[in-house]
Amino acid sequence: MEQIKKILFNIFKYFVLVCVTIATFIPIISVVLSSFKTKIEYLSTDRLTPPENWFFFENYETLFKHGNVLLGFRNTFVIIIVTLVLSTLFATMVAYCMERFEFTGKTFIDKVYLLASFVPGVIVHLIVFKVFAQANLIDNLFSVIIIYSGIDVVALYLYRQYMKRIPISLDEAAMAEGCSYFRIYWNIILPLIKPAIITAGILKTTYIYNDFYVAFLYLPAERNGVMSTILYRFIGPYSSNWAVIAAGILIITIPIFIIFLFCQKHIYKGFVDGAVK
Repeated sequence: MEQIKKILFNIFKYFVLVCVTIATFIPIISVVLSSFKTKIEYLSTDRLTPPENWFFFENYETLFKHGNVLLGFRNTFVIIIVTLVLSTLFATMVAYCMERFEFTGKTFIDKVYLLASFVPGVIVHLIVFKVFAQANLIDNLFSVIIIYSGIDVVALYLYRQYMKRIPISLDEAAMAEGCSYFRIYWNIILPLIKPAIITAGILKTTYIYNDFYVAFLYLPAERNGVMSTILYRFIGPYSSNWAVIAAGILIITIPIFIIFLFCQKHIYKGFVDGAVK
């Protein structure tokens, strides 16, 4: 009887997995196939019907000529690189102070960071947008860089979990050799929490790349478009040509898909190694 239950459970488990896999990949396959179709072919065939000509790249040519894709890649790349450097430095420094030093108000600050993670971002932007407008930072790449460079609570606690595993005796030995607190942080702490930095960097990159709200709110000009807003503006003139839009969706999705595909092991390893038992 137990053997029969086990077999039925395995059948049900794999049935669910197959259904979820099909539901996940059907939209992706549809977008890939549609991107190689002409407008007439797209309207006259089923979404899962293969294109007549797999070498029909006119949709992609239209995208690069009129969609400002290269501009979007450039702006997105600049924002991500600068943000990763600043956010990593800020978050690791705060984590270092919270884990290695005792000071008045430490518990209060810890609770404030935790509470901040529950505050809806829309409410925050109502205030931040007004301040940025007064400082003439609207429609400037530095506006979103400042926002994204703020302390990420998830990354902060990930760094802290890693730092808890680093013996304080290393700090004491370094101080006995004449190292300053900054040198201990730079030469000892940062190299030892490299897995956490990689994990947080991947998550931050994915978030920035996919975020539409912040980029659309603070970067309204077309010259400051990023990948998420470039596609949104591109849909307007080509709203009747979904084959071109499919090509745009595919081009914008590929970079972040490749990043996640090659870096997913670092994400899983980073969270598992930093987990508290």
